[in-house]
Amino acid sequence: MYLEKVYPPPISWFLAIIFGAAIGVVFGAPFGYIAGFIAGGMAAGVVVFALWRSIYEIVINTETLMAEGNTIQRKHITGCQALDRVATRRALGPEADPAASVIMRGWVHSAVKVTIKDPESSVPYLFISSRQPEKIRQALNY
Repeated sequence: MYLEKVYPPPISWFLAIIFGAAIGVVFGAPFGYIAGFIAGGMAAGVVVFALWRSIYEIVINTETLMAEGNTIQRKHITGCQALDRVATRRALGPEADPAASVIMRGWVHSAVKVTIKDPESSVPYLFISSRQPEKIRQALNY
């Protein structure tokens, strides 16, 4: 079994608070500190909520691979390729297939490309951002 939670980097959470403080100053200067405090809190809250919603889980067990709402039976997986930073960029650019399912986060620079052969699905492969692509490849036995 394999489990990975992909979180935004810690600096993102800090920058969300800084963004809220900046909005607070922008609104606080002309409208008063209470309006600035409310606007800054709301702005930081929106960014923190967006970061929280971007967290996803990759789960591999004996029967399935699950990643952000996609569930694939392991019997339909025909290959898995661990990609480094350069290979990830290439796979998302000139080598990309528009029919593929992509789970990508900009702050994760490595990924896995899981090839699928499912007669009920037209998706050729699942592209998943991961900080540990080699461990996923090993968990899928490829």
